[in-house]
Amino acid sequence: MNLVQNIYFALGVYVDCSKLATEKNKKQLQQIADYIYEAIVHSPSIVIFDDLDSLISFSPDNLKSQSSNSSAIVKYLIDMLDEYRDKSHGMCGYGPVAFLASAKSLKCLPQELTSSGRFDLHVQVPGLSAPARIEILRQTIVKLHLLCTAEIISNIASKCDGYDAYDLGILVDNTVLAASDRLLGSSTVNLVEEDFLKAMRNFSPVAMRDISKFSPEISNGWEDVGGLSEVVNVIKETIELPLKYPKFSAGAPVRLRSNILLYGPTGCGKTHVVKSVAAAYSLRFIPIKGPELMNMYIGSTEQYVRDTFAKAAAALPCLLFFDEFESLVPQRGKHGTQVTDRVVNQFLTELDGVEALTGVFVFAATNKPREIDAALLRPGRFDRLVFCDFPQWNERLDILRVLSKELPLASDADLELVASMTEGFSGADLKAILTDAGLEAAKEAVRCQPGDGSGDIPQELPLITSGTLMSVASEARPSTSEEDRRSLREMFSQFSTSRKSSISTERREANGQGQRVAVAES
Repeated sequence: MNLVQNIYFALGVYVDCSKLATEKNKKQLQQIADYIYEAIVHSPSIVIFDDLDSLISFSPDNLKSQSSNSSAIVKYLIDMLDEYRDKSHGMCGYGPVAFLASAKSLKCLPQELTSSGRFDLHVQVPGLSAPARIEILRQTIVKLHLLCTAEIISNIASKCDGYDAYDLGILVDNTVLAASDRLLGSSTVNLVEEDFLKAMRNFSPVAMRDISKFSPEISNGWEDVGGLSEVVNVIKETIELPLKYPKFSAGAPVRLRSNILLYGPTGCGKTHVVKSVAAAYSLRFIPIKGPELMNMYIGSTEQYVRDTFAKAAAALPCLLFFDEFESLVPQRGKHGTQVTDRVVNQFLTELDGVEALTGVFVFAATNKPREIDAALLRPGRFDRLVFCDFPQWNERLDILRVLSKELPLASDADLELVASMTEGFSGADLKAILTDAGLEAAKEAVRCQPGDGSGDIPQELPLITSGTLMSVASEARPSTSEEDRRSLREMFSQFSTSRKSSISTERREANGQGQRVAVAES
């Protein structure tokens, strides 16, 4: 049972705005008026507008997008609050009635509704702490006459970060179902940790239904990253201190940087390394593709950005990742439209708000950094810029070793030679070589079967011989031509120089030691 419902059962009139939003427009105003009349008649009481933002579609950056019905509801609530305040102070017959509303964020409500004399006392309700989750689980288990040790309850509560009271109640119900086969015929229900873990496998708390713990295709964290050692070091410096020492980070006199822009050619590991970050630190992961977001209806993109940052703040620790970032926040006035200008402004607002949050890490990736609006690259926003370039020899070797860990490579397969043969190849190109070599080995295994089809079907992946690997590597070509690589190198060098990069592209190429990162501290 959540806080709002607890207050309702104790005192007053509960308005489920999410449910009310599904009613016809005319009914909505009438039902709100009926609820308020009921509260006044039975005063002292309280009127609770739960999820008020679901009833009011509001965008501070695009007031024209607000529907006429939403505007009518806002006006009615403002008039009602003002009238009740005046009459309750100056007339008899009006008992004490309090008005309370809940919303995902204060930004989801128009300012005139949250100003003085209306909903003017603002309380941010934090997520449940571990002790609170322990107590809720314990009470729920006792109420249902179930048995479970305190140690198990404590262990499970520690794994339920982001769960609210409703989620924990559903989890207990699902745990009983998970234990039903084991307890068939038993007179008592004694829950064990395995029952809870089984129930949690396919369960997500309501606030995080579209947030994964980390990217499902990457499970080993940094072990899945090859050839990006300097990039990894920069990211570790950014993330580890706030995660290990959150109180120190929150109280630091100088804000610790937590926003990173990865830039570089396509296929050089930008997205891959971000997914590995989420896995390495078990961060809740919210990935967003810029082009998909910009295809929304007018006004919806800004709202989605607001909601996404609010969701990240409620899912600590969380990594929020924007891929193809340049399509979402192009330079205003040069490449942008009125829509993209509003989105850029919304991002600036949200990033400035993230400054006060410990545990929200905002990453973005682009292969066109010069198209991103410059305001987003200033201190306090994306002020740590990390360059992911085409891998050099030792980096290509590292990438090949990481990618081939699960492949049946022959003992004499020479990855060092492959690394030497693939100058100008991206990480994605190297992965394609190993994939093609595996397919060629499979074809060869099929060709070796008896012509009548009577041979046994191989149960394991066929061995990739040295000859097969060399044959595929010698025929492979990089996805980016030498001319395009030179053009990209010049573009990234200019961008790096303009951002006062501490490690330039030229220096990286000159030292020849596999340095693969330019970090701009602007």
